[in-house]
Amino acid sequence: MTTLSRRRFLSLGAKTLTGAGLALGSNPTWTLANAANDPGAAGDYRAIVCLFLQGGSDGFSLMVPTDTAEYNEYSRSRGSLAVAKSDLLGINAATANASAVGLHPSAAPLQHLFEEQKLAMISNVGNLIQPTTVEQYNNNAVDLPAQLFSHADQEMQWQQLQGRGRGTEGWGARAAGFLSEQQSRAHLTSITLDGSNHWQSGFNSRPLSMKETGVLQYAGMSSGQPWEAARVSAFQRAQNLPQDHAFIKEYASIQQRAMNVTEELGAVLAQNEGISIAPSEDNSLAQRLAMVAQLIAAREQLGMRRQIFFVNMRGFDVHDNQSKELPNLFSELSGAMQYFQAALENLGQGDNVTTFAASDFGRSLTGNGDGTDHGWGNHLMVMGGSVKGGDIYGTLPRLAVDGPDSVSNGRVLPTTSAAQYAGTLLNWMGLNESQLHQTLPTLNNFAAQDLGFMRSA
Repeated sequence: MTTLSRRRFLSLGAKTLTGAGLALGSNPTWTLANAANDPGAAGDYRAIVCLFLQGGSDGFSLMVPTDTAEYNEYSRSRGSLAVAKSDLLGINAATANASAVGLHPSAAPLQHLFEEQKLAMISNVGNLIQPTTVEQYNNNAVDLPAQLFSHADQEMQWQQLQGRGRGTEGWGARAAGFLSEQQSRAHLTSITLDGSNHWQSGFNSRPLSMKETGVLQYAGMSSGQPWEAARVSAFQRAQNLPQDHAFIKEYASIQQRAMNVTEELGAVLAQNEGISIAPSEDNSLAQRLAMVAQLIAAREQLGMRRQIFFVNMRGFDVHDNQSKELPNLFSELSGAMQYFQAALENLGQGDNVTTFAASDFGRSLTGNGDGTDHGWGNHLMVMGGSVKGGDIYGTLPRLAVDGPDSVSNGRVLPTTSAAQYAGTLLNWMGLNESQLHQTLPTLNNFAAQDLGFMRSA
């Protein structure tokens, strides 16, 4: 094989190699058909779905205090960006542990989910290494995440939660490593609908990558057109050539396994096509979640007991035009979440799948015209039948620019750490104490290691 043809061979199908996620496969020689015979695989299914709101979602516009004094404080901070009090959709916390609040008027589906006790709000969550006060922050008296308020750094750190700087793998990847030990097809434990991400990636692990339309295919080799037959035949001959070089030999083997997984998984999904509720055609987030639902519907055929999924939603970096863009974002997000929960319940899996929101950070209280800047703390949400919904968890901050919960430029200091948030979810997924602390090394720094928003098994 010449250097040029070797390069072509190595690059051909690289997209499918990533899509197959084979770095996670502990038993790659198994077929999906054999995996379905795994004893006990059909029961005790649980999954978490990460909805990453990329760009820094404005949780302080999503959930707003409605108590007169607190609303006025918020309104003064936000100025022209403040949501009118009369437009807010009121919700009442089940345990009355918080002041009265309302949701953004474009998030009506979330109000319904909250009232049905399928949605919980998690207040003022953020990336913290240890409990931190405003005074400690101002005096640099505690360890802080590196490069606070930077998109790239905080997105990575939120998804890794390994401490101050850049880690080697995401907390989703570490959790998947433990969860994959319980099932035959380890490479199907972790699946992304939006390509590579820090949450599911590590030194020796990558997620299986898919699209809302299904598995990724080899370009020019998968449509079934007659003219492609010669190309497929040539590719197969290239793979079967005798090889002395260990790297080339193993790469050819991986490519073949990737093609097998793609073909077999595609066949399983085709069998389940139409089993789930069809999403709205104009909601791209719902379309990706529909594929997640289709994969969950195939859990027994695939022999899966534990899975994690990643779905990304872009557009939340609203430095300008926020008053027009944010309603559309909240409408798409809340509509997709309501659709997904209904689809899961239609499959009988509403109690077995928990969907949680995450984001780089929240937004600043102060505006910069018709937008907000990078913040820190944020209001997030968790959805599912095993969520203790209809309640607000954590401490609601004062939304005053120079108030007791704000640091520089109207940024709100988090009072709940992302590690506590993640730990609660992974505890529900079944990680033991040792596994939790290996997955979330900063969790021990916080007294409450489970926030209590999940129902026990």
